Amino acid sequence: MLHKFLGGGVEHKSHPRNDRIFLYENVRFILIVLVVVGHAIDLNTAQSKVYKSLFLWIYSFHMPLFLFLSGLFHKNKNITAKVLGYICIGFLWKIVYFIEKMLIYGEASFSLLLDGGIPWYMFVLAIYIVVSYSLRNMNKRFLLLFSVMIACFVGYDTGIGDFLYLSRAVVFYPFFLLGEMINAETLAKAAENKRIKGMAFAVLAIWGVACLAGLDQLYFLRPLFTGRNPFSVNEIFNRWGCVFRMVCYIISVITGFSVIGIVPNRSVPAITLFGRRTLQVYFWHYFVITILDKLEVNDLLMATTGGRLIWILSAVFLAVVLSLKPFAFPTKNILKACKSCND
Repeated sequence: MLHKFLGGGVEHKSHPRNDRIFLYENVRFILIVLVVVGHAIDLNTAQSKVYKSLFLWIYSFHMPLFLFLSGLFHKNKNITAKVLGYICIGFLWKIVYFIEKMLIYGEASFSLLLDGGIPWYMFVLAIYIVVSYSLRNMNKRFLLLFSVMIACFVGYDTGIGDFLYLSRAVVFYPFFLLGEMINAETLAKAAENKRIKGMAFAVLAIWGVACLAGLDQLYFLRPLFTGRNPFSVNEIFNRWGCVFRMVCYIISVITGFSVIGIVPNRSVPAITLFGRRTLQVYFWHYFVITILDKLEVNDLLMATTGGRLIWILSAVFLAVVLSLKPFAFPTKNILKACKSCND
């Protein structure tokens, strides 16, 4: 059945407005909410097992699936504009965050070509666009196999990490490439199957229970799901890191497709629209979280179960607010300016 999904590297045609696949926009909104929630709860995972479980559950699929969707609708057009746009957004974020930390804490560090925080996603997307164009004539199935193999062993090289965003670029590339290979329409149609939806719900529920009940046994996988760490972070990875990386890949693929399977393929008020505005949420949310952390709002809420729930709901609310039109600045303006320069 897999061969029906594969597009053989052929670019996907855009959909007429009246035949739009709403599924992926709905998925994007869910993912950006999980991004904000994940970053919010990460501030206090050390004090909450529930937060640790939720963090592990979210990180097992949310960024791999985001990059898969980027590959799913990627086209080898306007390459310069896209690359320049994402790089500009990444560097602007670095500058604004540096200024924010200086104002709040009185000190901050700045690195031009190294970052383990939010900007990595922008730079990695730019890298993937260049790689996709450069390797556009290669056999995609061979390339996928080769990229997975490299990713499974890159962790043994302690010299590859946040510098030039190389670790994440290598680790997450197979998801972007898989997106390029799969046909969006066929996948969306398959996701409408009731049996598949039932299996998808079951998979996400079982994995959620496993993250909660088996936290002590599974949390060691956290460094692998983030994609930025060498195997040297844990002794168990020194010998079997490649095997555990493959295990994480399998988990990410199964849970990622399960998320697609449970999301409705119809226009949902607000959610579908907001699913087209995820980049602006990604750009702004951590600035707000940093301010709330400085005010110790999250620490105050950690005192009770209700407070911890309120912190999670606050993160969801933040994602919704930042999806509003005014927050399209500056990401939309930068991409538009870069596109006009390319024209």
